[in-house]
Amino acid sequence: MSVETEQTLSGLVTSAAQDVSALVRGEIALAKAEVRQDVKQAAAGGGLFGAAAVLGVFGLIMLCFAAAYGLHATGLGLAWCWLIVAGAFLLTAGLCSLIGVARFKRIKGVEATKRSTTDTITVLRRVDL
Repeated sequence: MSVETEQTLSGLVTSAAQDVSALVRGEIALAKAEVRQDVKQAAAGGGLFGAAAVLGVFGLIMLCFAAAYGLHATGLGLAWCWLIVAGAFLLTAGLCSLIGVARFKRIKGVEATKRSTTDTITVLRRVDL
């Protein structure tokens, strides 16, 4: 082999190594971007579940007060007001739960990274070294 061939071969190997390194860095960046998006969706869904839990606890407290006042009252009075407020809290908690479930269903995972990595592996398998 001549000196030029060795330099060309070493240049090709160096270039291939740099390309593979850049490719791996790109795949990692793609995975990070996808995970970051999923974490945002999970945080929003988790926050709504937290709101549903807090509102549910307040609703339960209201129902307890309403039951106590309801047993004490003889007609439509303060107890019915407490029941209406407690019902409103529970309906709001249910709505927050439904929205939270919808947010969690939006989480897709790292689909683009999986697809891109699979495509890269397929291409690299076709290359004869």
